[in-house]
Amino acid sequence: MATRDTEQLQMAVLEIATCIAQALHETDASATQRMNFAAGMAYNRLKSRGDDAAAEMLYQFGRALLNHDLFPEPGSKPEDEQ
Repeated sequence: MATRDTEQLQMAVLEIATCIAQALHETDASATQRMNFAAGMAYNRLKSRGDDAAAEMLYQFGRALLNHDLFPEPGSKPEDEQ
């Protein structure tokens, strides 16, 4: 697969994972923290095996999970309502 195709596939996988995580977060806000922990564990496992590209995707997913615009804290108001 060409590099550009690979990058587009990686972006799509990250977007899909983020959409699923948002749906889970809506029903159980603590799921985000558990997903972030699991992503960190997977990152470390992949990094230790030398799978740097896969580890980078997990890192990006973990960073997305920390984004309070995507995953607001329970009871917090969106910034446009404050």
